[in-house]
Amino acid sequence: MNKKLVFLTLVFVLISSLAVFMTASADFKDDFSDPDYSSNGWYYDVMLGNPDTDYLIPERRRISFHLPNYDTTLYVKNDNTFAADQTVEVTFENVLSNNVQYGVICRYHDYGWYEFRVVISGEHAGSYTVYKYDQYLKDRGKNPYVILHPGMDRYFTYDLKLGLNVKNTLKMSCEGDEIRIFINDVEQFPIRNGKLRDSDFEDGEAGFMILNERRNNNQAQIDVTKFNAIFDEY
Repeated sequence: MNKKLVFLTLVFVLISSLAVFMTASADFKDDFSDPDYSSNGWYYDVMLGNPDTDYLIPERRRISFHLPNYDTTLYVKNDNTFAADQTVEVTFENVLSNNVQYGVICRYHDYGWYEFRVVISGEHAGSYTVYKYDQYLKDRGKNPYVILHPGMDRYFTYDLKLGLNVKNTLKMSCEGDEIRIFINDVEQFPIRNGKLRDSDFEDGEAGFMILNERRNNNQAQIDVTKFNAIFDEY
């Protein structure tokens, strides 16, 4: 075998291996039947609150977050979900809350992410907002939460179920520069043509967020019972 043929063979093997690596991502699903969350790729950041507090309480077939009586915001991600186009679906249960928001996130990266957040109790209960979190703005002392439907801070919907021991399934699809959002399998249309678009973040991890705003020394418990991250085209 001559040197040219050997070189071409090596190039072919390298390209084939790279292609396998780039397309090796599989859908990630978790019903939390395994309580060893970290071994399944889960970790969280405390955006607001005491970073030394353990907010996660092991439960059977769910991941439970107990939020104390001070402002707390958690971002929960999974390191098995890094992808470009992704659909994130999460089922939440409101066990105890007075002023709580939760949501799903896609394309999470150090420089930002996309976030679909709903309010399930408190002053704006029954509403939702779609954000882009921009770390560039944060580093310059500005509000990093950019609303992706300018002109409206939030939208109210009857598709969101309110009350204690009630579940809601939120879904956000990030495909190319298009973002689609769903509440309990009903697509929401926060702008006139039904589409949200942004191209700043091309890939990242999937996950969810929970926020408890202190009102009258309230505590909260929000459980997550199912998580799906789908990487095929929606």
